[in-house]
Amino acid sequence: MGNTINRNKKTVSKPKNREVVPNHLVSDDIDPCQRPNASFLTNAIKTTKYTVFSFLPRNLFEQFHRFANIYFLFIVLLNWMPHVNAFTKEVAMFPVLFVLSVTAVKDGYEDYRRYRSDKKVNHLPCRVYSRKQRRYIQQEWQDIHVGDIIHLSCNEVIPADVILLRSSDRQGICHIDTSNIDGENNLKQRSVIAGLHQQGDEFHPTMFTYTTECELPNKEIYKFHGAMVSRLGEKIGVTQNNLLLRECVIRNTDFVEGIVVYAGHETKALLNNNGPRYKRSKLECRLNRDVIWCVLILLLMCLYCSLGSGFWMGKFEDSQHVPYIAYSSVTQFSPTYRAFVTFWTYIILFQVMIPLSLYITVEMVKLGQIYFITNDCDLYDRASNKRILCRALNINEDLGQVEYVFSDKTGTLTENRMVFKRCTIGGVDYSGNATDSGRSGQAKPLSESQPETNADDITQAEDVTLMQIKEETDGIPLDPRLLQEAAHMTFKGDGAVQLNIPEQSRRISVFFLLLAICNTVVVSQDHIDKMDATGMVHEEEEESTQKKPSERGQKVRKHLKKFSQLFKGGAGDFSHEPLENSYDESDGDDGYGTISDSPKDADTGQTEELVNTHYSCRSPDELALVKAVSCYGCRLVKRSATLVNLLSPGDGQVPIKILHVLPFDATRRRMSVIIEHPVSHQVVLLCKGADSAIFNNLATFQGDSDQEEIHRNTMEQLTNYAKAGLRTLCMATRVLPPQEYEKWLEEEMAAESSLDHRESLLYEAACKIETKLELLGATGIEDKLQEGVPETIAALRQAGINVWVLTGDKQETALNVAYSCQLISFDQELICLTARNKDSMRDLLKGKQEHIKRLKQEREAHSGGKSTEPGDRQVALVIDGKTLGYVLEPDIEMEFLRLTAHCNSVLCCRATPFQKAAVVKLVRDHQTKLTCAVGDGANDVSMLQMADVGIGISGQEGMQAVMASDFALPRFYMLRKLLLVHGHWCYDRLARMILFMFYKNASFVFLLMWFQLFSGFSGSIMVDELNLIFFNIFYTSLPPLVLGIFDKDAPGDLLDREPQLYQQGPRGQVYKKTSYFISILDAFWQSLVFFFVPYLVSGSPSDIRSQSTHAAVHLNYSLSGTELQESNLRVCQNPLVVRMPKSTRVPIVTRTPEYI
Repeated sequence: MGNTINRNKKTVSKPKNREVVPNHLVSDDIDPCQRPNASFLTNAIKTTKYTVFSFLPRNLFEQFHRFANIYFLFIVLLNWMPHVNAFTKEVAMFPVLFVLSVTAVKDGYEDYRRYRSDKKVNHLPCRVYSRKQRRYIQQEWQDIHVGDIIHLSCNEVIPADVILLRSSDRQGICHIDTSNIDGENNLKQRSVIAGLHQQGDEFHPTMFTYTTECELPNKEIYKFHGAMVSRLGEKIGVTQNNLLLRECVIRNTDFVEGIVVYAGHETKALLNNNGPRYKRSKLECRLNRDVIWCVLILLLMCLYCSLGSGFWMGKFEDSQHVPYIAYSSVTQFSPTYRAFVTFWTYIILFQVMIPLSLYITVEMVKLGQIYFITNDCDLYDRASNKRILCRALNINEDLGQVEYVFSDKTGTLTENRMVFKRCTIGGVDYSGNATDSGRSGQAKPLSESQPETNADDITQAEDVTLMQIKEETDGIPLDPRLLQEAAHMTFKGDGAVQLNIPEQSRRISVFFLLLAICNTVVVSQDHIDKMDATGMVHEEEEESTQKKPSERGQKVRKHLKKFSQLFKGGAGDFSHEPLENSYDESDGDDGYGTISDSPKDADTGQTEELVNTHYSCRSPDELALVKAVSCYGCRLVKRSATLVNLLSPGDGQVPIKILHVLPFDATRRRMSVIIEHPVSHQVVLLCKGADSAIFNNLATFQGDSDQEEIHRNTMEQLTNYAKAGLRTLCMATRVLPPQEYEKWLEEEMAAESSLDHRESLLYEAACKIETKLELLGATGIEDKLQEGVPETIAALRQAGINVWVLTGDKQETALNVAYSCQLISFDQELICLTARNKDSMRDLLKGKQEHIKRLKQEREAHSGGKSTEPGDRQVALVIDGKTLGYVLEPDIEMEFLRLTAHCNSVLCCRATPFQKAAVVKLVRDHQTKLTCAVGDGANDVSMLQMADVGIGISGQEGMQAVMASDFALPRFYMLRKLLLVHGHWCYDRLARMILFMFYKNASFVFLLMWFQLFSGFSGSIMVDELNLIFFNIFYTSLPPLVLGIFDKDAPGDLLDREPQLYQQGPRGQVYKKTSYFISILDAFWQSLVFFFVPYLVSGSPSDIRSQSTHAAVHLNYSLSGTELQESNLRVCQNPLVVRMPKSTRVPIVTRTPEYI
């Protein structure tokens, strides 16, 4: 028995990793169920929920999970019980059957659409390697299995998650379009596994014998680790850079081949296909509470009427002559029994008290509101051809109740279209303006004397350059001194061959080299595949694939010619001979090529290669730096996983071997590339990152006055850049000793091939090598504010919304942008929180709170004792990331919240993605205020998901924020209309519609109850049972829809001009805690009027049923009229009404809002 238990445990336990064996190594004689990959899913997808036989029972089972459906099913069953039934059994079933049928038809149609979509995808063609035919054959997507090797051509969609084994590119790279996965339009570069094939060997599936070990299927689209294991047990690491994801598209690559590791529903794309997230709005929570009150009122009314029935029967001694009661037996005549039975009869009769159509009406209204929001022309951006996207369909009204807005800065408040403005190299500031740089007194290098140059030549060259290549430079200010240095940039001075080159020129050379290659910029050209769709290979003449030079190619050649003339025309004392072949020590068999003989060769012989070159990158900062260094003549020509080709003014086209890439991550805040120097073959590390990440890892320079001065000047210039609102990055380098690099490489390779704790091992290895750096300089990149940002933030603050900006930028940069966008004004009291430890942080918070209290007392005394409104508080708070980490501690966070309660503007600098989400969660949970987060990048995703309302900006950093958001806007300024206008309307419409539905149902039920006073509490009804059933579903269903979708309590331009009108939403002025009871009391009063006024006027109690019927009809008309009068629609001006026939139009007197 114990063995059985152990055996069962083994069956339940899941393996930690997946092992994939190539299918062409498995014999066809082996039973398919016994094959190594048999336990993995196939590539067929099935997103349908039902089958023909399971649809009806399963759909009914799902629908009866809703409490409302269960309640009304109980009413139907109750009506079938003898002596309890109030209606005809068939009639009582109609409302429930109607709702269930409509929902079933909707669910069935949606599932049929999914079936057709699945069928279309499963039958797409793909080329799979066949063991039997020993070539690629055409198969359908659904027939692909894990372990298959597939062939994909340019512009072909990837059918499964594939590890890249071969590429048509000689360097083993390919480009993919991931817009179907993350929405990003820029191409991503992937490469063949390094070290998998010997140099020069041609890949063929039959020669591939490696087993793939990888992690189990998961949702992490940006993380993947595994290993290729040979038959001898040797492991080669596999990373995300080698993985092609399902639904991506091959671009600018002739063809690729790879092995399938995840198929079907185990692919990362389908694991992430969860649809829009469901959120419960604040108003919906209050609605559910009031529905409970409806149930309680219903029970009280039923109890009252049942007791009345018992007392009515107790008044009569003769059981055979009780008015309105028709009981034949004495046992049934018991008053107690009568009260019990009548209680359940009234449950059926008064069921209208709980509105059956309420939730359906709310959903329809929200869809209508979303339709009009989506089609608002003011929320459409012509420049990007994007409109607002509503991903969450059930929190429209939350847009009108926001009290806190948390916004990212870069790409959200700013354009995120980076333009390189200036840089500092070796402590020298190159600002693009010779006059300004000369006044700064830093034009002279620190270690070398500056050679004399012809100022007239420089100015003339600058004027010619800026006028002739204005389109190519894209607004980049070119510094004339840096242009002259770049014209003679060479790698000689940084190698083993030492020439008479100033130290500053060497720094500029390495600085430009770093900017050109230490990035993730993808360089791509157009390609074609020679294999057709059936797997047959057709050789084509080389001439047929050549294209005639295009206009763009002529433009590029003209551009290169202008640069060549500029570099040759400005020669000074720095002129050198180009690198000769004698300096080319590269091995002819290594596949890296040779250095061109002269720049002229690079300009002419390589022009055709540059004609169709495209740059794309996820990071706008990196793209701006590559464009800037290209304008100075150092152009990135080609890139692969192991090689980068640069076009250098002094050396021509230079191949540089890439040894290792340490990608950027939010913890290290830097990126590094390890290269082999093209001349000296030294191992050089190039590092780029935030100033804190670089300066903390610099080598000590005790006694080196030049390095101390470079360090000091660079820090000063970084501060100046930040004050000017520029984004800053620091650059550093280091020559690695061979023994240290080899030892580190062993640790790095072990970390890459590890399947456990891989991320932490890679982090430790990167931090170990990124030390003892030499500071080169820094860059300043401009990111302008978006149009309308200051006005939008000012309007939000006028509306009583607290605006917080959470950014990862330096405090000086963030503060400058905060002043520019009017988040902080100069007349505000600015509080900066900076603490060294947790204890000092606590004391600092208490001191600042006391300071604010004194300021408040002074203002109250100055204003004659009147307290200021929240919007009048003139206090702004600034806090950096390190200090933010202290205030987020559980024992300090409440003190921090008390301080921020006095501030309507908060600026958090150097904030990590985790800290952004933690700040939003802190305010949301402890302040119980409705929060809204706005962001555009992947680092904002956690913040958007944490907020009550997440709004993504579809900017330059891809679509990850949009995919994680509830609403997506093309531009930040549109937030003003979305919140202040549409948010106000949605909240006001939905709140009044819900209250009206409670009011109209309660009015009708009260009429039924008054009728019981004149019918001996017999449970009889005053109107026909069909009219009673249809009252809620048909007769009074249209007015709530009209109110909830079309009503406008104030014009949009008025709400935009007067932001303070928005405050009725956050304050809950339309739907208060007492609003429900006021509506019920109103219904109670009006039911008294409609029932008893006709009764008293007629003076004929004998015809009470006829009078009650007239009262019900008049109530129906009154409800519709009240609804139309309550709404502020100009019905006859609405296009929907204008198209109605004249006979159906009714003149309506509308109410004018008080503030118009």
